[in-house]
Amino acid sequence: MGVLMARTKINRILVLLLDPDYVPVSKYELAKKAGCSPSWAIKLIKQLEKKGLMKNLKVVNPKGLFELFHGLRPKKKISRSYSIYSFENVDKLVDLFKKSNKVYALTTYIAENILQKYLFSHRTEAYIKKEDLEEWHKQLTAMGTYGGGNVRIIVSANDELFNKKIIGKNGPYLVNMPQLISDLHAEGGPAGEAADMLLEKLVKAVKEKK
Repeated sequence: MGVLMARTKINRILVLLLDPDYVPVSKYELAKKAGCSPSWAIKLIKQLEKKGLMKNLKVVNPKGLFELFHGLRPKKKISRSYSIYSFENVDKLVDLFKKSNKVYALTTYIAENILQKYLFSHRTEAYIKKEDLEEWHKQLTAMGTYGGGNVRIIVSANDELFNKKIIGKNGPYLVNMPQLISDLHAEGGPAGEAADMLLEKLVKAVKEKK
């Protein structure tokens, strides 16, 4: 449990440091937003500085910081897949999640297509909370069949729902950018190419942060 908690704290801080829209005022403020103690955040920043990734609160090596984040991925994830033929239209699949009152964040193909439109969104994937798994299962099996298909829900095991972003005025929610890039890299092939493109944009945006 201690290892999981430490990994969660590290992930949260790395996600915030790699967020082009967030500029921490201080290490104390960063710690508060990440949900950890100031002493823990200060210790981590010092370690990142020794690795040449940070200088105080300035990210000097965004790509190296992302690689550190990517290396913390859990090896196994609890997930379930469904075939929902009546929801083959991407917009309808997105609406399925947007209209839900449960916490979620889209990732991989569908999320990349919304942001960058490089990949064909042949599969809709979303992170969900563990406590919502059975409720999602009931809802999705009522709409289609269970086991393989165009919809996949993944139980958040490494704080993947942290700092999720809302796209547009009414959603949908997407995972934070480091998480999306990491998930696409794990897919490999064309998804890996899309991940490299997004990472290049992220590195540039983080370097341009004031």
